[in-house]
Amino acid sequence: MNYNKIVDEEGFTLIELLIVIVILGTLASIATPNLMGLTEEARIEAVTFNTRTLLTEIEVYNFQEGSYPQPGSTQDFITDFSSEFNALASIVQELGKDDYSQYHYSSNGEEFVFSVQIPNGEYVGISDEDGLEEGLNDHLSLNE
Repeated sequence: MNYNKIVDEEGFTLIELLIVIVILGTLASIATPNLMGLTEEARIEAVTFNTRTLLTEIEVYNFQEGSYPQPGSTQDFITDFSSEFNALASIVQELGKDDYSQYHYSSNGEEFVFSVQIPNGEYVGISDEDGLEEGLNDHLSLNE
């Protein structure tokens, strides 16, 4: 009888595969928290950028219409002007409509303020008087 041992086997052993899986799992556990933080920072930057863009869109509206938008409430502002102001639609898409208290818009026609709570708990706001303001502790309000 000729018992030939197969020397040229192809493939990996179970131990080799387990070692690779453990290494990949370790790398994933290290990278995931770092990537999660980057995602949150990107959301904050997107909302801040879109808030700055919304300032321009509201100023163009004022130039064309002769006054700033004067909806009955913040919710009305979001509902009525999301289709007209692309940046507002982007902000709402990023943060959602579940809680309208994270948004604030107020206007008397001659001046306006808009602010939004961003994911890190701070507020970003815009106004006709001061432009963009970041790192706020609360919503902006009109000085009446």
